[in-house]
Amino acid sequence: MRQDNSWETDGHAFYARRRILRWLPEPLVEAEFDRDERRAVERLCGALPELIPPHPASLTHGDLWIGNILADGSGRPALIDPAVSCAWPEIDLAMLRVQRRPPEADRFFAVYEELARPFTGWQDQAQLLRIWDLFSVIAHGSDTWGAAEIVRKLIAPFRRGAASHG
Repeated sequence: MRQDNSWETDGHAFYARRRILRWLPEPLVEAEFDRDERRAVERLCGALPELIPPHPASLTHGDLWIGNILADGSGRPALIDPAVSCAWPEIDLAMLRVQRRPPEADRFFAVYEELARPFTGWQDQAQLLRIWDLFSVIAHGSDTWGAAEIVRKLIAPFRRGAASHG
């Protein structure tokens, strides 16, 4: 499905428009979430500046999950199937963090945090940083493991009548 990587000077606007809201009109997403839930997604997008601190973007893989990391003939890691964009690097980190991963991955995260200094608390926002992927799974008809329920938990504080999110 199409991914729009048009430049945005505001990372929150980029993430809201190009990664989250773009999925709402997809037929399977529209069928999965009622109007109140879709409005809660819109309210979540409006609250992104409160949830994710402003920080610089960088070139990202864009779909960095364990299935897109292979090894070449010599055993060196090789990345496949990129959906490259200039976005928050924590989006790629979140994709890796929430997927099944080998225990050795803990060293990767420790070294990355030491060298790159992702924003404080990014681990706590990992599901929010990959909500676009959850919508993609739903839109592609491959939600056999509960992506829609994870989205519902993420948007619950933004439903009409819900307690304040922050």
